[in-house]
Amino acid sequence: MQRFELFYILLLALIPVLLPAQGAVDFHFQKGNALYLEEQYPEAIQEYEAVLHNGLESAELYYNLGNSYYKAGRLGKAILNYERALKLRPKDDNIRFNLQLSNLRVKDRIDVPPDFFLLRWNRNMVQTLTVRGWARLFTLLLLMTSGVFAIRQMLNLNRFRRLCRSGLLALAIATFLTLLPLLQRYGMEHSRAYGIILQSSTKSLAAPQEGSTELFIVHEGTRVQVLDYDGDWSKTKLIDGKQAWVRSRDLEII
Repeated sequence: MQRFELFYILLLALIPVLLPAQGAVDFHFQKGNALYLEEQYPEAIQEYEAVLHNGLESAELYYNLGNSYYKAGRLGKAILNYERALKLRPKDDNIRFNLQLSNLRVKDRIDVPPDFFLLRWNRNMVQTLTVRGWARLFTLLLLMTSGVFAIRQMLNLNRFRRLCRSGLLALAIATFLTLLPLLQRYGMEHSRAYGIILQSSTKSLAAPQEGSTELFIVHEGTRVQVLDYDGDWSKTKLIDGKQAWVRSRDLEII
């Protein structure tokens, strides 16, 4: 009995640790929404950031945070949070629209040749779901394939066995075709690091050291791929393929 009471006391003591103060998180989020409606954007940003500091994130939170930064005139932070929201909810038209609107204000206009239409179609298709979404679809198809295979093994009637064989083949192909975009989406989100330039302008240098040859200037809101790190420097790549080193403090990873 004493052991049970001790366990119960310890459980009560751990509840605040195991379950973060959801009430406080909701309070900060709702207060941020109210401050945004009152056009008090810096204060709204503080409330939304408080939610993130509690270790919680959502597409809606990043979207609201992006809107607040946009209204506050901080373009880089706005684009950064829209990009983070889009990673969690890739099919959201409102997020896409606001991100496109923000990108129109970026000073850097990088012209790239248009993609081959099949590559563009494949990229758009892969981005319709998150890694979790593709994984769920793959798991569902895999379970269905296993179920049909088990039914085919149990049935003795030739007619049903042929029907199951056709269904099994179709499901196996669909499962394999789902695996491909799952791997691609995972690579897009985890194998490559992308960041947003947060400074109004930053020098892009040929080497990771002060005094190195300046190659070009990138401005706030520009999206870059981070290829490597060297101390306080990040090797970046623009969408047109240009590579250079910038100060790591001048950008933030999406």
